[in-house]
Amino acid sequence: MYVFTKEVDTEKTFIPEAEIWELLEKTKNPDRKRVLEILDKSLNKNRLEPEEVATLLNVEDPELLEEIFHAARTLKERIYGNRIVLFAPLYIGNDCVNDCVYCGFRTSNKEVYRKTLTFEELRNEVRALVSKGHKRLIVVYGEHPR
Repeated sequence: MYVFTKEVDTEKTFIPEAEIWELLEKTKNPDRKRVLEILDKSLNKNRLEPEEVATLLNVEDPELLEEIFHAARTLKERIYGNRIVLFAPLYIGNDCVNDCVYCGFRTSNKEVYRKTLTFEELRNEVRALVSKGHKRLIVVYGEHPR
């Protein structure tokens, strides 16, 4: 089992690229039976392990890809029904110790102004979102020890 945390200058980051590439390499050319087992696990609403996710990412067979798409659609409908569910982003803070290439919060991004909301600012943001009719929020923030 892989644990996606590692120590970097006594700070934790949760995306160790070398381990991810190793998993992707290890799970190349996945066996059909194994893929179907993973899909069954997912359809039973059980969390997938990183190795299982890597296995699904390595599927190239068109029929197996259709199985993945079908399973994803089925699981989505079981959870949310035949509707689109939107979440309003609630940005709490962008201080972060991680350096994820895709993320604007990454620690190496020196051009961004760093801000973490105070409790009062957070309360005002939530009230503003609720006043606009939002009922579901997705909390967005960086990982930082503060």
